[in-house]
Amino acid sequence: MKSSRLGQNFLVNPGVADRIVSRIPPGDGPLLEIGPGQGVLTRRILECFPHRPLTVVEKDPRLAMEVEERWGDRVRVIRQDVLTCRVEELVPKEKAFLVGNIPYLISTPLLEWVLFAHATWCGAVLMTQDEFARRIMEGSGPLAMAMRAFFTLTPVMRVSPGSFRPAPRIFSRVFTLAPREPEVDPRAYHAFLRLCFTHRRRSLRNNLRDTFPGDALDAALEKAEIPENARAEALADAPLLALYSHLPDDAHKDNS
Repeated sequence: MKSSRLGQNFLVNPGVADRIVSRIPPGDGPLLEIGPGQGVLTRRILECFPHRPLTVVEKDPRLAMEVEERWGDRVRVIRQDVLTCRVEELVPKEKAFLVGNIPYLISTPLLEWVLFAHATWCGAVLMTQDEFARRIMEGSGPLAMAMRAFFTLTPVMRVSPGSFRPAPRIFSRVFTLAPREPEVDPRAYHAFLRLCFTHRRRSLRNNLRDTFPGDALDAALEKAEIPENARAEALADAPLLALYSHLPDDAHKDNS
């Protein structure tokens, strides 16, 4: 992770960098790295994949300059906050593999950014705060369940605080993302899940009844085999995706 003034910590453990880079599949497709920081991952990526185009996005102008001076034309450097970047300006028409040592402070919006650009990625390997990663891989909630609908998430390793400078007080976790194709729009489905979890103590039906026509909602709940009094947080991923799929297309448009 990056400078502490930006809420980040530098990865300094080369063994962790090697494990992360080992999860990049072979090929000649483009690579995109978020937040190169001091370039530990960047260096290993260039060593392992010298002929693949690599774009890095770095918010800190000093760090961006260091990357440019160190590797010159071998790396395309975007001096910008990744959350303000349009994905289509970073990635060519060919799908890209994403590598990210994600700052703790932007983990949620960054994964939303990744989710909404689902069609852009052929895969990813990311590192976030351990608790956050476990929540995304195993927990309930709009972002976690949307991510699992569109990606297969696989844990790689837990990373100790001593692998960073300055050392954070918490562990990190590396995990991979392999795209899935649920045939629904990621932004619309995420918005639907946010409605499902509007009031966690309310039933799913009560959370959705002001947005979707009652008859259509009841029919979709029945088809998805979801009891009327069920709460969203008590349901697995599949029933909620089934519910969304059974709702009328015009209801999806209103929701998105």
